[in-house]
Amino acid sequence: MNSLYDFINLWLKYLKNSRNLSQNTIDSYASDLKQLIRFLNEYKDTACNLSDFQCLSRNDIRAWILSRKNARECAKTISRGISATKSFVKFLIKEDKLKNSDILTMRAPKIEKTLPRPLSISQINDILASISSVKQTNWIIKRDKALLVMIYSVGLRVSEALSLNRDDISVTSNSISVLGKGGKMRVVPLLDIVKDTIFDYLNTCEHFDATPLFVNKRGGRLTASAVQKLMKKSRELLGLSEKVTVHALRHSCATHLMENSGDLRSIQELLGHSSISSTQIYADVAKKYIAEIYDKCHPLSKRNASMKSGTEGQ
Repeated sequence: MNSLYDFINLWLKYLKNSRNLSQNTIDSYASDLKQLIRFLNEYKDTACNLSDFQCLSRNDIRAWILSRKNARECAKTISRGISATKSFVKFLIKEDKLKNSDILTMRAPKIEKTLPRPLSISQINDILASISSVKQTNWIIKRDKALLVMIYSVGLRVSEALSLNRDDISVTSNSISVLGKGGKMRVVPLLDIVKDTIFDYLNTCEHFDATPLFVNKRGGRLTASAVQKLMKKSRELLGLSEKVTVHALRHSCATHLMENSGDLRSIQELLGHSSISSTQIYADVAKKYIAEIYDKCHPLSKRNASMKSGTEGQ
């Protein structure tokens, strides 16, 4: 077994079974490595094999990075590609197919930190109301509303919400068990209004004996692409920015909780963040969000003062 693709398959299994990475991360890493192989095929004008990885140079990776920059890929995506390459190289070293590699000392492009922008309550209500215009079937309308309400109320990742099964809901404790990143399980509270929305959907669902909580027309598990299409149609209908995504509902949940409680630890547990530093960003978002509202609405703000003086001069 000396094929490059044999080792790639072994590496992907290692990431899943030994590193406990999420399937989304594994899929992204696999996609990045395949892109690198396609680039090397053209760059070196030969079919890339294991020996090419054994003599892979920093200049090869720099050329790959430049091609991705020219394709206008963002720094975060390029950085992930470098991480995937380093991970595979480390695996080859572990399997005694490489002695060392200076690629491991390469730095990823600097990622400019941007704060996620939360949706307002009125925007969220508008999105939920628009579903009736996007979909026609009654139980599917209720399914989509239940899904989005669930994501916003608990701050779930889309993948977490779609991987839920019906027996993950505990009616007695008003909670739901969520399988998060790295296979970590957490139990989060279920508000009465959310529970009512979910059971309203389940009571009308055509596939009453299905295992997944959120199902498609055929009774199979609903996919992320279907949810993304729903949100795309909804924001186009409402004239909202492309930044209004399903994941923005998770950001909005965290930001709104931070505004009202400031309890970082509780929000960290709710979101399933392994590090408090990942949650800290929502404290920064909340401050910025509150400052914007303050500047826009307070009678003594510069904006309102100039408007008032302009009116008085008329």
